[in-house]
Amino acid sequence: MPPSAHARRWITVAIVVPVLVVFFLKAPAYAVCALASLVTALALWEYHNLFCNVKAPHKDFGYWLAVGLSALILGSALAGSFEGMFMALWMTFLAFSARALLGYNRGKPGFEKLTVEAVAILYIPSLMAALILIRTGNRGVTWLFFTLFLAFISDTGAFYAGRFFGKHKLIPKISPAKTVEGSLGSIAADIVVVAAFKFLVMPELSWPLGVALAVCAAVATQMGDLFESMMKRSCGVKDSGIFFPGHGGMLDRIDGMLFTGPVVYCFQLIHTYL
Repeated sequence: MPPSAHARRWITVAIVVPVLVVFFLKAPAYAVCALASLVTALALWEYHNLFCNVKAPHKDFGYWLAVGLSALILGSALAGSFEGMFMALWMTFLAFSARALLGYNRGKPGFEKLTVEAVAILYIPSLMAALILIRTGNRGVTWLFFTLFLAFISDTGAFYAGRFFGKHKLIPKISPAKTVEGSLGSIAADIVVVAAFKFLVMPELSWPLGVALAVCAAVATQMGDLFESMMKRSCGVKDSGIFFPGHGGMLDRIDGMLFTGPVVYCFQLIHTYL
């Protein structure tokens, strides 16, 4: 008898998490950037397949343009060059504007295509860059683990709180399964994560800052999940792909983390300079 979707979910976690823990403990920042670039390329593949109506992204110029610009954004984050990141965003707008203009001249949708393709850059690599900035910042390895735990445990807390206690729908038009109780469970779970990190590895983290981080990170994780759900609903699909058994595609796994990263990076800066 094949395992249930719920069992496949935890089998995937049991395989992937230990590998990632060892990798992030041992890998230098440039290796983390390389992994982030690979994850970004896979997520962009799913994005272009779903939202740009491209069935073979590897044959689409827009996909490779997005991958190249993503590499520039993530590489700039690794080098700590905010100028490079801004330059990449400017180039993104100009490049996809030119592509939209040429397409419109041939009778294809112009502004709509520009919007969808440009959002791919703002959504995936620009938010992913926050993880690179976290890794290269003060106590980068600790804060990177902090970010990953906040995103994963928040998602898990929301799932189980909603499953056992959920009664009141959160945003039913986007995600009928999401509940207010699940949202509160997400926040409670992240407060537990903050408490664990404070007692084990970050005793200098103040309680007010830690609790504020837990609340903001939990909200950001849920926003990321809902944002991707909204996009999938517009395409009439349940999962962005099948990359992770029981979990869906790459975008399904990183949607919350993409929104959590920038929030944690802001708190990392506040904590560093307080």
